[in-house]
Amino acid sequence: MIFFKKKHNKKLFLGIDLGTTYSLAATVRKDNIILLLDKKKRYLLPSIVQYKQNSISVGWEALENIVKDPSNTITSVKRLLGRSLDFIKNKFPVLPYIIEKDQNEDIFFHTNAGYITPIDVSSEILKHLKKRAIFLFNQEIDASIITVPAYFNDLQKKATKKAAIKSKINLIRLLNEPTAAAVAYGLQIKKRGIIVIYDLGGGTFDVSILNLNNKGIFEVLATSGDSNLGGDDFDYALANYIYKKSNLLNRCNEFFQASLLQIAKSIKLKLTKHEIVKIHFLNWKGHITLDEFNSIIINFVKKTLLICANLLEEINLSVDKIEEVIMVGGSTRVPLVYTEVSKFFKKIPLNSINPDQVVAIGAAMHINMLMNNNCVKNKIILLDVIPLSLGIEVMGGFVEKIILRNTSLPISKTKEFTTYKDNQTSILIHVLQGERESVKNCISLSRFVLRGIKPQKAGLARILVTFQVDTDGLINIKILDSYSNKEKNIKIDNNIILKNVNVPEILEDSLKYSKDDYYFRVKEEKKIESIRILEILNQSLKKNKELITKEELRKIKYIQEKLQKSIEKDDFFSMKTNLKKLDEVSKNFFSLQLKNAIDSSTVKNILKENI
Repeated sequence: MIFFKKKHNKKLFLGIDLGTTYSLAATVRKDNIILLLDKKKRYLLPSIVQYKQNSISVGWEALENIVKDPSNTITSVKRLLGRSLDFIKNKFPVLPYIIEKDQNEDIFFHTNAGYITPIDVSSEILKHLKKRAIFLFNQEIDASIITVPAYFNDLQKKATKKAAIKSKINLIRLLNEPTAAAVAYGLQIKKRGIIVIYDLGGGTFDVSILNLNNKGIFEVLATSGDSNLGGDDFDYALANYIYKKSNLLNRCNEFFQASLLQIAKSIKLKLTKHEIVKIHFLNWKGHITLDEFNSIIINFVKKTLLICANLLEEINLSVDKIEEVIMVGGSTRVPLVYTEVSKFFKKIPLNSINPDQVVAIGAAMHINMLMNNNCVKNKIILLDVIPLSLGIEVMGGFVEKIILRNTSLPISKTKEFTTYKDNQTSILIHVLQGERESVKNCISLSRFVLRGIKPQKAGLARILVTFQVDTDGLINIKILDSYSNKEKNIKIDNNIILKNVNVPEILEDSLKYSKDDYYFRVKEEKKIESIRILEILNQSLKKNKELITKEELRKIKYIQEKLQKSIEKDDFFSMKTNLKKLDEVSKNFFSLQLKNAIDSSTVKNILKENI
């Protein structure tokens, strides 16, 4: 790694790691990786912004004011991107900020500088990195890549893109953080085969499994994680432990909380090198041992490994087939994390590239290859995947998946839907993201009513829904009524309410409840079918019951009543049996009805011809 300031005529391409705790940027010059330094030769920028009445401070300067001005000094904002107020209240109940929501359900902070959104905060961090680039190279940024957690959902990615637009850094794409790390290692150590990227940062956890082959193709086989799990959780848990151990009660003001959290962060860092750390907090003196700290955070570490285990099971991959495990993210410096990951994967993880730097380095390499396509040696192709399935709501409150989780990107897929009732002139398109069968257990991305459908018999309308997901994982949806050629395009926007749902829990629950979900869906679909058949049969009998004998009508009515009772009792097996029996006893009636309709049509045609 080399670091220098020099005026260049060559175009400037940046790889940016917009992190929860720290952010940094890198570029490539003459095959050398250059990390962007500030005037004090620091490559890391604390992801912290302080809002004063007439000024804004970012990074190291803002860090000094966390304890002095906690309500106006925003930290770990990455965790709040694309989140709803309900989610924040549930997951982060003791944040020192005053947070509200606007009419679009987006959140904002009350600060000395006015109302500030998480996008605004992220934008200030990016602007500061942009200033570094101008300071070092004396030129504007021509293009940039920003890395995001592989498990960021569409709303979080959209929020990141908006921050990039506000900072004017000419973003050309988003790149998953684990993939960026794989690029860095893949090109530097020439590894091939199945690679696992274990990425534990300040606020997010990702695990990705890639296949690196000899042709320079990095294929992401699967990805998982938790966009709400990281080193911040270690800090909060340790701060709470110190609070209880010190017995400093009734001190829950903002200054006390901010001071305690900063001490917890400092102790965590010291415990990466020492077995015991002394503490002097207010009028209390004590110490924390490494064993104490390990017992506090072990459940967080186990949660990351459970996510890894579920992902391996999902793609039927054994630990023995893994070539290498790469450690990414500052939180992997915690000794317990390194030890537990080594035990789980049965091999020594790679951490030869600084875990803080590896993502930015990979992003810089990737954008250099994209923008200098004709003159870069060892070019690679990235085949990324979508982390959560996408679909729309269908009858019964179920999700019909259109693009399945871990499908390679980019992808475009179309599915045909139709109307459920006669003369239906509109249809609700409810876009969802998740793995469960029912709508209530997935994330709602968008709702739209397609109107003006031609009135006709149920099932005749053809509504084509096309999902397009680009290499950034961003979603565009096209809805087309084939008859009228009416078309509607939907772009998933950050203004949509993000329900108070933890995305990783959806995946975990989908594995846990897969059998129950399947049975429930089959049963409910059979119930819908039964209700629909009863409606059709009742309407037909009102018009044409004279076509059959009273004995036939009695048999049909008897089975109808039995089927109705099965529906009311929610008895799947009974519904299935009685539906089959109803089909048998009503076959003759429907056959006679069809013959009668054909005969009537023939008579009408003859009359028309003779007029």
